[in-house]
Amino acid sequence: MAEALKTKKTRTSRSFQAQQPLLPIVKAWAKEAGFTIRVDGKQIYCEKGMGLMTAPIVVTLEETAGEVKFEVYLKVDMLSLLSSLFMAPEEMQLESGDGPLYLERKFGRDKVNPLLVKLGQPVIE
Repeated sequence: MAEALKTKKTRTSRSFQAQQPLLPIVKAWAKEAGFTIRVDGKQIYCEKGMGLMTAPIVVTLEETAGEVKFEVYLKVDMLSLLSSLFMAPEEMQLESGDGPLYLERKFGRDKVNPLLVKLGQPVIE
């Protein structure tokens, strides 16, 4: 069971209609929240290394014909994997609930929810 959980990749995903241009909103949020940003065609990739005891957060947004695909996850590093007794998957969604990396997921929600609000979307609970 632990091996199956460890290799499982989970992400928080949403799709929604773009109401305004994404890039200016994401750039402003990334600057405020301390994320690095990279744009590759229609994909916006943001990452924040959270520190010694917290896994990095990755946010990707891709717009196609007005439809936005939003994904966010913790990129579980070796220290986070060790702290979860090797129970965390390689990638971890941000939704609350029981399970490994509870605090890291909460910190991630605290960083990403302001972006969702700016995009007119419900926050991650």
